[in-house]
Parts: sequence; C-alpha cells; structure tokens
Amino acid sequence: MPESAPVRVRFAPSPTGYLHIGGARTALFNWLFARRHGGTFVLRMEDTDKRRNTPEARRTIFEGLRWLGLQPDEGPEEGGPYGPYSQSERAEIYAETIAELKRREGLYACFCSRERLAELRAEQEREKRDLRYDGRCRDLDPEEVRRRIEAGEEHTFRLRVPEGETVLEDLVRGPITVRHEDVEDIILVRADGTPVYNLAVVIDDHAMAISHVLRGEDHLTNTFKQIIVFKALGWEPPRYGHLPLILGPTGEGKLSKRKHPEAALEHYIQRGYHPEAMVNWLALIGWSYDDHTEIMSREELIERFSLDRVHAGGARLPLDKLDAMSGHYIRAMSIEGIAEKVAEELTAAGFISAGGYTLPWDKIVHLARILRDRLRCFGEIPEQVSWLFQPVVEFETKAEKNLLKSEETPILLRAYAATLEDPLPEPEDLEARARTFCEERGVGFKKLVHPVRSALTGRAGGPPLFDCLFLLGAEEARRRLEAAAAWAEARRPRK
Repeated sequence: MPESAPVRVRFAPSPTGYLHIGGARTALFNWLFARRHGGTFVLRMEDTDKRRNTPEARRTIFEGLRWLGLQPDEGPEEGGPYGPYSQSERAEIYAETIAELKRREGLYACFCSRERLAELRAEQEREKRDLRYDGRCRDLDPEEVRRRIEAGEEHTFRLRVPEGETVLEDLVRGPITVRHEDVEDIILVRADGTPVYNLAVVIDDHAMAISHVLRGEDHLTNTFKQIIVFKALGWEPPRYGHLPLILGPTGEGKLSKRKHPEAALEHYIQRGYHPEAMVNWLALIGWSYDDHTEIMSREELIERFSLDRVHAGGARLPLDKLDAMSGHYIRAMSIEGIAEKVAEELTAAGFISAGGYTLPWDKIVHLARILRDRLRCFGEIPEQVSWLFQPVVEFETKAEKNLLKSEETPILLRAYAATLEDPLPEPEDLEARARTFCEERGVGFKKLVHPVRSALTGRAGGPPLFDCLFLLGAEEARRRLEAAAAWAEARRPRK
C-alpha cells in the first residue's frame, strides 16, 4: 500500500464470545491512529465460523465499542461504500477472487483426507519434526487433478508458497524476514468452497482499501502467509504493525478469560468504571507518551498517538492504575452527573425504584457529594451505601469491638439518641451538637462517634458519620442506636 494512500484501518473481531480487553485495546489503537491521521476507522465482522458465531457476541462487540466511544466510520451498523461489512455476506466477492487465484496458480487442489492428515501429524509429533503439510498433492498431474475433481472427490485448495523469502517492515518491531521454506502450504479454501480466515481477510483488506493493519503480535505468523496471498493475486499488501500482547495482572502469561475475569471488557462495564478512564488506561497498555504522563484526555491521546511509541514487549495489565484513573475521572465529574450514576446504581441494585425515587433527589445529590472522593468505579456505590437501605443485622468485627469496648456505651448511645430531633439539622450542625453533648457529659468525642457509626452502619468506617446520620433521619437513627445498645448489653458478661 503506498504511503501516500489515505489512512484506512480496521478492527475485525470474530463474534464467537466476549470482547477481549486485548481486542478493545486493538480497536482503540486503530481508532486513535485513524483520528490522528484524518483517516477512516472500519469495523468488520469476521463471522465465517457459523458454528461458533452468536448474535449475543455480535451485540457485545457493538455495545462495547459504543461504551468506549469508539464509533466506527464504516461497519455493519453504519454501512459505507465498501460493504457489506460482515464476511458472512461476502460470498460472491470471495468466489470471484478464489477463481482468480486458481487462474494464477496460487492454489492447488489437495485430496488428503482428515484421517491421512491426522496420521501425518501423529508421525511428525513422534519424530519431533515440524508440524506441517508434507506437500503430497502439490505436484499432482493437472489431468489427474481435473479427473478427480470431476469425479466428485472431496478436496480442499492449498496456498502454493513460492520459493524465496518475505521481508516485513513492521511498524512496531522493525524489519522481520521469513524464509518461504518455513511457511506451510496452508488450506485456503475448504471442501465446501468457502475461504478460510487467511484468504478472506486478504480479500477484505484489499477490497476495503485498508492501508494499515494494526493487530496483536499473535497474528504475526498469519501476516507472512497473508502477504504471500496478496502477492499471488498481484495486490499490494497494507502496512502492518503488531501490538504487544497483554499479560496477566502479575505479568504471568497471556491474559485469558479462563484464568482472568479481567480479560473481558464486560467485566469493566459491569463494575462501572468511567469509560474515559478506561480509554486513557487502555492506551497506556503497551504505549506511552513519555516516562511520566498518564492522565490524558481523548483529544490529547489523538494528538500524541504514534506507532513509534508502541512497545514491542508484552504489557502487564495494571489493574491498580485503572482504579486510580477511574477515581480521578469520577472526581472531575459534576455532582449532578455523579448523582445520576448514584441513582442508576441504586435502582439497578433494587434500593430505589425506577421512575419514582423512594429517596428524595436532594439526598441522592448528598450521597453523590460524600461518595465522590471515595469511588473508584460506579459499581462500588451499592455496597458503600447499602447500610442506608438495609437494617443492620450484624456488625463487622471492628464495629463489634467499638460497641463492646466500654460498659458505658449502651447508656451513651441511648442518651445521644434522645437528643436527635426530627427533622435533623445539616451535618455540620449535627457534629457541633455532638461535640457539645460530649463536653457536657465529660466524655471524649471518639468515645461517642465510633460506637455511633457502628450502630448506624454496622461498620467501623465509611463516609463522614454525620452525613450518614443526616441521610438516615432521626427516627431510623434512634431505632438503630437503641437496637445497638440492646445488642451490646446482651453481650456483656453479667456480674
């Protein structure tokens, strides 16, 4: 592909399962590259595997890209001048190119049965040889081939790899050379006449005028085969860049859903991470602007993104960094925006009803204020405030200790409960009154607030205590203080 050609990149997932976080990172890098160079970002579905494709997986890909804000310029939903954008709808295009490739003698018929190929593989494994096709059908007499095909003998078509070598000028890894004697004559056309991945992707990339292919390094071996196919058809291949694999959170091996739930983009959506934080974080997995800049807006990422800053080595999944980044982006939101998310999460958890809040909006806004500095992701909201909607039926270990620390605690809790007036004043006034209460009774402030927090929330820590009290209201607070006092009395040894 000439360097002067318009930039056209593609993200081409197979809708056979969840959207892998590595796929999401690949989509992001392609999107950033397209935006950086004024190019086009194409979404293409590689859905020729009818047995494994599912509508749910297809929907997951569309929704995942929307959540990340990576809207394709062309694709199955958007349409475009190079459609259709699903391989399952491109059979006629493939048939024409397969015929052309046969005419150019880039393919040859292979009549080897599955049983024969399985025996060959077993023999190679026993003898510790390279696992590859042995070329048995490569030089069959053309007349014999014609006769066997006309007789209806089942066959596939394999790539006729020529002598020589292929040099790949990888945009991330630099020049890589592969000798053709190390490249297998792979099957390109199945027995039913349909193309396999390595042929379909070449046809699609050419037909869709793809200028750059940016994908994971696990595709590197495919790239050399695809370049050979491009040249067999007389086509100019696109330029390739192979991105580093994403490793597990501790750097152990390739990230996989079998070992790591964090491998699926859905994990982060369900946890409620801020999508802009997710984009920022994904961009830094295998790429960096410099050795210290981490927080970057989408616009800054577009301006700064370049392939020469992509790392060649594997990239560890830094989950702790995502927590910090998401918290940063949440703190930058407006209180009203956070309140909307609070309402969404509480509704989803069943704590408040959709369409008609059982918690007044002003209290939802109040919750947003006290949670803003504590949140790493929106999915934490229900757990952090469940005490507000559910009666305290048990206490954390440290909360129990707070309630049982002094014989005077039940008396203190009941006395404090009696001071609570309905309606309660604002949290600042509540704190001032609590301090006055402690001064009048000659007790330290901590001796009151620690057991009060434990009584109201069942926990030893959490949002500011007097905000919690304010949100509960006087009646519920008095009930919980009395219940905690009775609980503590029942557990103190009798004299």
